[in-house]
Amino acid sequence: MGPVFSQTSSDPVRLTDAMRSVFVELLVHGPLSRAEVARRLALSPSALTKLTKPFIEAGYLLEASGEGPATVGRPSQPLQVDASRMSFVGIKLTADELFAVRTDLSATVRMETSRPLADHEIDHVLGQIVEVVEELTVPGPLSAVGISLAGTATPADPVVHTSPFLGWSQLPLATLVEEAVSVPTVLDNDVRALTAVQQWFGEGVGHSSFALVTVGAGLGCGLVVGDRLVTGQSGATGLIGHLQIDDRGPMCERGHHGCARAYATSPAIRRSIATTLDRPELTFDDCLAMAADGHPVARRVLDEAGAALGQVVATIANIAGPELVVLSGESVHMYDVCAEAFHTALARHTHWTSTPVRVVVKPFAFNEWARGAAVTALQHLLLHR
Repeated sequence: MGPVFSQTSSDPVRLTDAMRSVFVELLVHGPLSRAEVARRLALSPSALTKLTKPFIEAGYLLEASGEGPATVGRPSQPLQVDASRMSFVGIKLTADELFAVRTDLSATVRMETSRPLADHEIDHVLGQIVEVVEELTVPGPLSAVGISLAGTATPADPVVHTSPFLGWSQLPLATLVEEAVSVPTVLDNDVRALTAVQQWFGEGVGHSSFALVTVGAGLGCGLVVGDRLVTGQSGATGLIGHLQIDDRGPMCERGHHGCARAYATSPAIRRSIATTLDRPELTFDDCLAMAADGHPVARRVLDEAGAALGQVVATIANIAGPELVVLSGESVHMYDVCAEAFHTALARHTHWTSTPVRVVVKPFAFNEWARGAAVTALQHLLLHR
């Protein structure tokens, strides 16, 4: 048990595991009546009263307006989290830009900003991070900062072990940022951070197991099993980009023939169509439009991409058995063009004893990556500190 929730309170609430469970239940599923919280967590009414009292006294829990479900005895007003009581900054680092948001306890974005990254030298990147944290600290203090990036990192470790896009290896980024801004700072892989948003505030709510698959410049996978976000050893999870699709297929930048990355990422799709047609000016969206209009080359490439993606999702489902797969990422709108090929491949590669997993397509704005970093900071603060 340790002090948490002290951003705006002179008397910080000290959390036990049982208190964490109650608070998270209300944060993710609330407002809920006291009877419903007690039922969900198998608590007696007196135990629940004891657990919620410190939160109510400190202002982190409020009685929601309106009455809860009818119960024997006096009406029960639902309890809800006062989301305004804490604030978090989430930062997403790409190869050439920094995106940042300020959120409340419910992960609602209250402010956002961005900065270009002229180079990847840590002094430059750290300076940009400090600038955005200082900008987003107004109008009030922060509880934690979360940083996400494509690479190997976890909230339990202040070190970025590897980030190919940024050229970093064994960099203690969280330590450097925390020393510079005097706010607790955590790191995570960007896809896993995005999965955290879906787990508590998105499509994953109500599911004890689900997978998130992202499509864009790369392919990534986040996985929740038994209500726990899987981090693996040193954060090396969800590495689906180089799963083999067809060893006679196109080559990726790492020299693999026919891996998923060579078929289904936006750069690979654009490159395949532009090279075949000798039209280097084509954009990814140009290629999608051509495929939608029935252009034979573009149609073939998008069908192959959809089939590869369907095979990847089937493989994840066969191994992990999720209740749901959320398909997202900055290039997920390609699904509209290749959905038939995707579902054909998903059915074909799903184990014969199973039915294809339910897939939900979830487009999002790019700042969702930064919001994911903020949720990573929130989860780490609530569950691990």
